[in-house]
Amino acid sequence: MNKAISLLALIKSLSKAEKRYLKLYSNLQNGEKGYLILFELLENNTSIDDIYKQFCIKQKGKSFDMAVKHLYKVVLNCLVHLNKQQDIQTQIFDYISKAGILFERELLNEALSELEKAEKLAIHYENDSLILLIRRTELKYLSMYDFTGMSEKQVVDKQMKINEIMRYTRSANLHTQLYDILKYRFTYKGCIRSDKQKENLNDLVLSELNLIANSSYKGFETEKLHLLFQSTYFLNSGNYKAAIRLYQDLILLFDENKHMILNPPLYYLNAILGVLDSLQSVGLYKEMPFFISRLKEMEKGDYSAEFRLTVQVYIYLYEFYSLFNTGNFKSAQELQQQNEEPIFKKISLLELNLQLQLYLSLVILYIGLKDLKEARKNMKKILSSGKSLYIFPTYRIARLVNLILQAELGNYDYFENEIKSIKRSSSFETKQYITEKLLFKFIQSYPLPKSKQYRNKLWSYYQQNIQKIEEDKYERPLLKTFDFCAWIKSKLTDNPFDIIIKEQNEKIII
Repeated sequence: MNKAISLLALIKSLSKAEKRYLKLYSNLQNGEKGYLILFELLENNTSIDDIYKQFCIKQKGKSFDMAVKHLYKVVLNCLVHLNKQQDIQTQIFDYISKAGILFERELLNEALSELEKAEKLAIHYENDSLILLIRRTELKYLSMYDFTGMSEKQVVDKQMKINEIMRYTRSANLHTQLYDILKYRFTYKGCIRSDKQKENLNDLVLSELNLIANSSYKGFETEKLHLLFQSTYFLNSGNYKAAIRLYQDLILLFDENKHMILNPPLYYLNAILGVLDSLQSVGLYKEMPFFISRLKEMEKGDYSAEFRLTVQVYIYLYEFYSLFNTGNFKSAQELQQQNEEPIFKKISLLELNLQLQLYLSLVILYIGLKDLKEARKNMKKILSSGKSLYIFPTYRIARLVNLILQAELGNYDYFENEIKSIKRSSSFETKQYITEKLLFKFIQSYPLPKSKQYRNKLWSYYQQNIQKIEEDKYERPLLKTFDFCAWIKSKLTDNPFDIIIKEQNEKIII
């Protein structure tokens, strides 16, 4: 059954083009085509038990395990063959292989001609590792023929070209390492919360700037890595103007170099999400539709089903927060209902972080709609996950939202231990948000006084602190998911939560 589960996941990840190619490939084969029946069952079902039962009915006397093994082999062979036709790296290796065959037959000029084709293609796609291999191979061939007809200067020039690409490769590797470390810190430790934390990144920032300043080679790859590093840094340190500008430069770079976009286009997706995340952090929701339309174009691309589902989820999340954080709760609910089948029914197929974000969006939606029963049901899905979601910064936000939910449900005994637990979960490197401290204090004042006069007095106290939070750029990453300050205001002033966040959004400027 393990093989069947792997095969099911493989089939579900196929793009439309890959499925078409598989069927075309099978039509060219001789013999029994019973595995195509299994393919159709896997394509249209998600339960292995159901697939097994239907297969046994349709293919009486045929071994399910043998069919699974055969189809698994056929699918992999198809994907390998299809990738050979589409993969630039394979095309380059074909030229190198032809050069090797020609060289063995002492056809040096013809071999060098094939290497020249390979080098042009490798340079066009900035594949530095293959450029290095090609140039070394060329020099080896020339050396075997004692550099016939070449001057010493020509030989040295070719050697210098090898040294040049080695320096560039080393620089690109260092740049990638710096970006990966920066990305890791923000993914698992969250955004920068203070000037001191920002200073702790100086080692990475200075190293990255030093690399750029000392690099003599300027090309797509180095520019891409530079813009990725800088935009990620500015986004997570609260400089949203700079982040948006750099992400737009990155998108423009991809637009000007479409042949460099990968399949799937992960870096391009990163750039679009970076802009959207920046816009959401500062509440510029009117600017988001253009960039969401870029995601919709990507969703229609000929990529794997898994990648397209991921893009679909991001489209939903940014459209959801565009509606919810501008007070359009009913429209947000309609959007959620429209995506129940295409997204929420497939939630188990997603990465854990995306599952967490989707469940949290449901909790927030139902709190806004005052449907506490549904909010609690979805919160249980988050909290029952054990430690699998614990590593993500979004999980901490979920725990804060859960405090609000428990307060609304009247579970006041829950607060003390949970607040202590949230505080303990902060590592020594992590500074608490001011919003967190304010929320803890407010939650512990439950049940709220019924006297309007006393609530107004409490509001005058909290209002001063909320103003400080709204002016602090380091607090925005927390408020982009759920506006805790607006919620506190709605509870103390008796004004509807949706009206308050709508008014809050209208005041926002960068």
